[in-house]
Amino acid sequence: MAEDLFRAQLGSPHHHAYVVDDIDATVQRLVSQLGAGPFFLIEDVPLEDVRSRGEQAEFAHNSAFGACDGSPIELIEAARLAPERVERGFAGARPRLQHVGYVVPAEQVAAVRGGLDERGLAGYLSSWLGGNETTLHDASATLGHDIEIHADNPGLHDFFAMVLGAADGWDGSRPLRRVGP
Repeated sequence: MAEDLFRAQLGSPHHHAYVVDDIDATVQRLVSQLGAGPFFLIEDVPLEDVRSRGEQAEFAHNSAFGACDGSPIELIEAARLAPERVERGFAGARPRLQHVGYVVPAEQVAAVRGGLDERGLAGYLSSWLGGNETTLHDASATLGHDIEIHADNPGLHDFFAMVLGAADGWDGSRPLRRVGP
């Protein structure tokens, strides 16, 4: 068992996500202070089947995705969160690191999520977007932030390739771009 505890299971981080009070203001600071961007804003992220440990939950939010020093980042502006354990996951000073996202092979997702739960990093939020499930696991006492698990899928690759591609040679124009209707 000890050998399993130290075996890398998650691989390299896919992205870092920050909970913020105001996406527009945060984007402006990230662009001017760190040269991050551009960012792609999804308003009212259209999640489906949002659950927290088996019960119906709420995770209403806007997200903006961009690049900072060649790595993808996400900015989360929460609107409504429930139940209380979900609220706690996004509470605290802002801006702050909320989670580090990992993408694992689809056939390993259940085992990785179960392994996190067994080791005391309990999943507290799950949701579906575009036919793919995402889970958040409470790692705050261990790492100071949560862990997000995604199954590897083409839509995720395509979206983040677009985000990172837009940053390549970006001239600083249109730092925040709306996605969708």
